[in-house]
Amino acid sequence: MRSLVQVHGGGLRLTLCLLLAASLGACAKLKSGSSQMTPPTQATSEQAAERERESQPPKVVQARPNGSNPQQCLVNFDDEGALEHVYGQARSTLAFRTGRIGFGPLQMCDPSKHSDCWAYRQRCSRSDVTFDAIGHTHFHLNMETGIECYTLPDPGDGFGKGFGKLVDFKCTDVDWTKTSRVLSSHDRNQWVKIWVSHVENHAPTYFDLESISVLPDTAIQLWFRKRDGTWWFWPELKGDRTWNFREHVRDVSEVRIRGAKSGRASSYVIGSVVIRD
Repeated sequence: MRSLVQVHGGGLRLTLCLLLAASLGACAKLKSGSSQMTPPTQATSEQAAERERESQPPKVVQARPNGSNPQQCLVNFDDEGALEHVYGQARSTLAFRTGRIGFGPLQMCDPSKHSDCWAYRQRCSRSDVTFDAIGHTHFHLNMETGIECYTLPDPGDGFGKGFGKLVDFKCTDVDWTKTSRVLSSHDRNQWVKIWVSHVENHAPTYFDLESISVLPDTAIQLWFRKRDGTWWFWPELKGDRTWNFREHVRDVSEVRIRGAKSGRASSYVIGSVVIRD
């Protein structure tokens, strides 16, 4: 995990500060400023209405039991059980919104048939953490090793071909559920929604966002909805670092991320997310 704030030459500057500053207060200011995160901004009523037009928040969210001890959960998009429950195991990197009827086969999400859909859902100690695409049928779960070739032949399981690995100039199969991944948006403007639910009835529950690791080269904006229904956000969280939110994003019903303006890439990439349920 990368550090929250990167300060190049920070040690040199601190040494110079200790030698040259006229007072200890100047050094204290430098040290504290390198590790603090600015508070989020509350959304205007117009901004909040826009978020809720894009995707309606749940009408009922379950409160956590009084006195419960929130459990930390790391989501790094490598969970074998979670990848098994993505349509086609995201074998071509496309993590399609997935649904199923009862214990039937996985299907592409059809809101007229499926009451519950997800693009990536990971089981934690007592909750499910869901990542869902807004406005698109999918986002990408890119393989960390990179795409080398298209597997041949089709494995014949009904989901088609997927990406494989070159061995002795031949395209060989890989186990898509055991291949390390990162989340990549379809484009910079795509919204990805994060929410937590009960493992049995999938009823949404409140949770805390601990951290998010944003990989190079595109920054993100991050929005969250508090228990009182208000929306808050950071307009730009730069890439190539891990942002820690423990003091800010607590007891929320959902988190949404989207690309910000800065950065060279056309999509944003998330390496991991840590929540407390």
